[in-house]
Amino acid sequence: MKKLLKYGLYGFAGVLALLVLAVAVIAATFNPNDYKPLIIKLVQEKKQRTLHLEGDIKLAFWPKIGADLGKLSISEHNSEQTFASIQGAKVALALLPLLKKELVVDTIYIDGAQANIIKYKDGTTNFDDLLSKDEEESEQIKFDVDGVKVTNSAVTYSDEGTGAKYALSKFNLSAGHVALAQPFDLATDFSATANQPAVAVDVKLKGNFLADPEAKHFAAKGLDATIKGDVAGGKDVTVSMSGDVDAKPETREFLIDSLKLALTGQFDGAKVALDLNAPALVAQKDEVTSKKISVSLSQEKASDSFKANLVLADIKGSPKALQSSGISGDISGTQGKRSINGKFSSPFQGNLESLIFDLPKFAGNIDIKDPAIPNGSAKVNFDLSLHADAEQEQVHSKFLMNVDNTKLNGNVALANFKKPNIQFNLTADALDLNKLLGAKPAQKAETKQASTASQKPADMSALGNLLLDGKINIGQISYDKYRLSGLNVNVKADGQKLALTGLNVKFDDSQIKGGLGISQFHKPLYSFDLDIDQLNLDKYVIASDKPATETKASTGASSADAPLDLSALKALNANGSIRIGNLRYGKTKASNVRVDLKAADGVATIAPLSANLYQGSMNGSLKVDARSTPSIAFKQDMKGIAIGPLLVDAINNDMLDGKGALSLDVTASGNTVGAMKKALNGTSSLQLADGAVKGIDIAGTIRNAKSKINIFKDKSSIGADQTQKTDFSELTASFNIKNGVAHNEDLAMKAPILRLAKGDSRGDIDIANENINYLAKPTIVKSLKGQGGAELDSLAGVSIPVKVTGTFSAPKYGIDFAALGTAIAKSNLIDKIGGDKAGAVKALVGGEGNKVDALKGLLNKDKPADKATAPADGAAEQPKSAEQLAKEKAEEKLKKMFKF
Repeated sequence: MKKLLKYGLYGFAGVLALLVLAVAVIAATFNPNDYKPLIIKLVQEKKQRTLHLEGDIKLAFWPKIGADLGKLSISEHNSEQTFASIQGAKVALALLPLLKKELVVDTIYIDGAQANIIKYKDGTTNFDDLLSKDEEESEQIKFDVDGVKVTNSAVTYSDEGTGAKYALSKFNLSAGHVALAQPFDLATDFSATANQPAVAVDVKLKGNFLADPEAKHFAAKGLDATIKGDVAGGKDVTVSMSGDVDAKPETREFLIDSLKLALTGQFDGAKVALDLNAPALVAQKDEVTSKKISVSLSQEKASDSFKANLVLADIKGSPKALQSSGISGDISGTQGKRSINGKFSSPFQGNLESLIFDLPKFAGNIDIKDPAIPNGSAKVNFDLSLHADAEQEQVHSKFLMNVDNTKLNGNVALANFKKPNIQFNLTADALDLNKLLGAKPAQKAETKQASTASQKPADMSALGNLLLDGKINIGQISYDKYRLSGLNVNVKADGQKLALTGLNVKFDDSQIKGGLGISQFHKPLYSFDLDIDQLNLDKYVIASDKPATETKASTGASSADAPLDLSALKALNANGSIRIGNLRYGKTKASNVRVDLKAADGVATIAPLSANLYQGSMNGSLKVDARSTPSIAFKQDMKGIAIGPLLVDAINNDMLDGKGALSLDVTASGNTVGAMKKALNGTSSLQLADGAVKGIDIAGTIRNAKSKINIFKDKSSIGADQTQKTDFSELTASFNIKNGVAHNEDLAMKAPILRLAKGDSRGDIDIANENINYLAKPTIVKSLKGQGGAELDSLAGVSIPVKVTGTFSAPKYGIDFAALGTAIAKSNLIDKIGGDKAGAVKALVGGEGNKVDALKGLLNKDKPADKATAPADGAAEQPKSAEQLAKEKAEEKLKKMFKF
């Protein structure tokens, strides 16, 4: 036996000596640096990447196999651009465990690691080839690392498809013994940045961690974590967490001890603080216990503040039946002169195994104090019950709310948390939003930034993940000065469209029926189909938006120069129809109105734009383009229109009456109403019957002038007298409109004693400046009856120039009384002389017949006049012609007759 032991020791010593000798020989003869070219070549051939190994590889054999790789880097696939690099790396392996196929790494040292990871638009990454397996998998080797140390390293990640970028820098890590399913100590610190969402933070983390994916067991003990920086939309945010957490999510086992979470930071200019305290929570297979868990939240911004506290009382029971004396909390806040205080509570029951939870009576009250609401205060009481099944993803609730005299009740059911499917029924007898929200805030001037933002359509993409089906029935809703009563509507959303159908509501004095819809949520398309019995727009349009005739002259001028803001139209995408039984805007009234609107990309078209108004009808279209300089195109055909009331209501002009047709085809562009008027271009035409030109009685004026001609000899114009008018049986005219001025040359009119033929008039109507400059030359015709009667037959064929000037609201009529006086004088002279001589005078002064013969007849002379006596100086005086003598004779008689 002794010999055997002796020889055995000799043999072992011999083997050990041989092993030492072999290692010594390998160490003396083997140089791994000789294989560097081969390694580089294999990487190039297998992965099409370039490997750079700088410096010498240093080996160790006992008691551990190790290598110091020095500085190395590897390129991108088929590129010389660097993918990753390391300033220094050391690895040591235990020798004897390796013989048993156990990979036991002593410690890994990595310094200055850099990596750039990219996810391309097609979903591939720049390291996919490194994960490919060119050879068969080797037999599984047990993995065990005694320690890891990483210093001064960094990694970046970018997603070219989404534009997201993430980066870790100044990364340091120190870990103890690392092995799967075994806890290990870890301490790390690094800086992190991201752009989706925006993040820039410094992170410190240490503790003892366990990660066992197979058993789904995760734990952290002695957790101490801190995050500082900008995150979640906040500035100077600090988040700290400490405590112990042990979780087995699959079996719903949780152990929480002394867990604390605190957050502070600036969010939207407000200082926010959040604290969570969970002293102990134990959820095991047969028992569930918890000490009081509390959460507090506070927010301060200038003099405004808000605080909320939530407490979950002690929990007892089993996973299948746990209960608590309840959840309770309180809120308080101030905002200027407003304040709010409230309390709430409810019993709590639950089943952790089936994830069912109940709040059978969640009740509370809120007191509001606000000078802007009636009586300066309001009291809100609420009572609801809630049943939630998290496993089935279902929630059911019923609620009742009282706000002073307002009662609101209903029920809500929700299914599918990822894409909520909500069914609801909401009923209220009266809802006074003035008490809930206070008075409507004063509108502030829109900033340039807000104006620019309003040009972009609202993004309602979130509605694409919402399924909704419900009914709303509210007796009356009040807000500001507006009132809705008898509201009934069905609401449905299917992920493609949000629709309100069966709408029936009275808005102030208007009964509205129909439906509304929103689709294409990323760029909302608003659709509508509404019937309105009556609508008075004066209630909803501010004075400065009304026509200039509806405001004082001073405000009318300023509103004309006010910029046209059509920015909202640039964001509007709509398609629908509105029908209105009776419409009123200012003095304008219409019935059976129909408006079909299509709006997209800054262009809105209303076609048809039709209505019955002023005893007739209209039908046409309106196009508004707000893409650059605002422009309009307006076409309208009116038939059977009573022109008088239309002109009075539209432009405050009461100078024309009659019934007939009016057509318009005009365009305009400009940044103000005034600029629009000055840029008005197009055509218009008018055909009227059985009407009158108001403000002047041309026949009466001529009749009076005939008997009292001296009264008017010094007048050039007279103001309009609305008690006077000139009747006509027909009137037609067409206008060419250029740069805000309507020009006419073809006015034609038939009146009882007057005729106005085409070409006998011309003039302009300055729409931009609301001025008139027009000259008409009506001709007197014989008439045995009608306006003026037969007493003007003696002026038949006489053309009387009439000039219209002044403004739309105060026109002036000017008659050429000199021409009128001459015509009347001729007529009176002929009537005065009478007999056989009347024809001679008519030929002499009226331009008819031979003036010499007329003069002979008038003077009763058969021979020429005697020669004049020679002057004293002896010079012979030239004899006067017969025409001159006749003229002088006539003038003398006229002077004596009219006492000139």
